[in-house]
Amino acid sequence: MHIPDGYLGPVTYGACWAGMLPIWGYASRKVKLTVKTAEVPYLAMGTVFSLVAMMFVLPLPGGTTGHISGTTLVAILLGPWAAIVAVSVSLMIQAIVMGDGGITAIGANCFNVAVIGALCGSAIYRLIVGAATRWGEQGTTVSAVAGAVAAYLATNLGALSTAAMLGLQPLIYGDKPGSGYFPFPLEVAIPATMLPHLTMVGILEATVTALVLAFLTKKGVAVKGGAQLVALFAAALCMGAAAASAHDYWIERMGKHYAVVYGHREQRLEYDPAKVKRVTVYNAAGVQLDFKKEVRSKAMLIHPSGKACLILADLESGYWSKTIYGLKNLPKRKATRPIESFKAYHYSKSIVSAGEAALKPVEGLRLDIVPIRNPLDMKAGDTLPLKVLFDGKPYAGAPVEGDHDKIGQTDGEGTINVTLKKGRQIYTVERRDPIRNDPDADYAATTTTLTFEVNR
Repeated sequence: MHIPDGYLGPVTYGACWAGMLPIWGYASRKVKLTVKTAEVPYLAMGTVFSLVAMMFVLPLPGGTTGHISGTTLVAILLGPWAAIVAVSVSLMIQAIVMGDGGITAIGANCFNVAVIGALCGSAIYRLIVGAATRWGEQGTTVSAVAGAVAAYLATNLGALSTAAMLGLQPLIYGDKPGSGYFPFPLEVAIPATMLPHLTMVGILEATVTALVLAFLTKKGVAVKGGAQLVALFAAALCMGAAAASAHDYWIERMGKHYAVVYGHREQRLEYDPAKVKRVTVYNAAGVQLDFKKEVRSKAMLIHPSGKACLILADLESGYWSKTIYGLKNLPKRKATRPIESFKAYHYSKSIVSAGEAALKPVEGLRLDIVPIRNPLDMKAGDTLPLKVLFDGKPYAGAPVEGDHDKIGQTDGEGTINVTLKKGRQIYTVERRDPIRNDPDADYAATTTTLTFEVNR
C-alpha cells in the first residue's frame, strides 16, 4: 500500500502530514509513559520486523504496491501506540533510504498502514477476545482466530483508505491541466486496490499473525526476552514477535463462574495451575465461602458455593533470571550467564459484587490495593481513590499501573486517584525487596492486582 511521490496532490498529502504530526506526538508520549527503558529494544525489533515484512511487495494496478506489514501483530504484542511509532519509523526508512513509497506521501502511508493497522487491528482483536472470554473461551485458538480476523480487517481498511486517497485526486485536480497526479477515479481505484488485498494480501497477513500468536500462546511466553524475540523475528520471514510485556495474573468472570487467568490486556496465555497456591472466596460480610476448583486448558476455574463478593488468589511463579539471552524461568544457579535473578510472588484480588469485604484490607495479604469507595456503584469517568498497603501499612511512592499503563505513584498516605473507564479495570502494584542467603535470587518481586468491572 505504498503510495509513491507524485500520486497525491499537495492538498491530500499536506492534510495527511498535518494529521500525522499530532498523532506521532501523542503516540510518542504514550510510548514514553508505557514502555520501560529496558523494553526499548523490543520497540526497535518491532520496527525491524515491519521493515523486513514490507520488503516482500506485490505490485498492484495503478502503480502502488501491496504487502504485509505486521502492524496488527506488533500492535497486539506491544500496544497500538508503540506499533504506530515502530511502523512509522519503518515506513520512513523505506521512503528515505530505499525509495519505496514517496517522501511527500510519508504522512499518507503512515496513516493508512501504521495508524489504521494499529488502532483498528488492536481494537478488533480486543473486541473478539473480550467477547470470547465472556462466553468462557480462551487460549491458543481464540488468540489466533482473533488475531487473524483483526489483521485481515485492518489490512483491508488500510487498503480502502489508500484507494480513497488515490481516487479523490481526479476530483480535486482532474480539471487542472498538467496536474500529473493519480488519474483514475474512485470507481477504478477502489476495486483495483481492494481485490488483491481481499483475496491475497489480507489472507497472508492474517495467516502470519495467527501463526505467530498461536505459537506464543501455546508456548505461554510470559515476558519479553531478547533471544526469544530474535528467534521469533527470524522465523517466518522474520515474522516472529515479542511476547507482550507486563503480564499479570487476574481473576475474571467466565460464563457463570470465575477464572484465574494470565496474560496482557486482552491476550490470554496458558499457564501451569500448580502456580496457584491458594484461593479464598469471601461473601459481602467477609465470611469465607466454600468453592470448587476446575482445571481447564491449563487455567483454573472457581465455582463458589454462594454469592461471592471478593475472590483472592495467591500464586508463586518460582525463580526467574534475567540473562543475556532473555528472561528465563530458572533460578540463578541453573541459568546461563544471568544478570540478576528474583523469586516472583503474585496476589490477584477481584471484586465481583458489592459488599463490605471489598472495601477492607485482606488480612495477611502483604501487598494489597484497597478501594476507598465502592467501585461497582461508579461509572466511567469517575475518580476512584485507591489505597496501597504493604504489610498492613500505607505504601508511599508505590508505582501504580492501570491496564498495564503507568498512571502514577501513591502519595505519602499510600493513596492514588484513578479515573475509571468502561469495562474491566486492572490495577497493578509491584514491589522488590532484597533477599539474603538465597543463592538463586537477588530479590523478591511481589505483584498484586485489583480487578473489577465498570458497566456504566
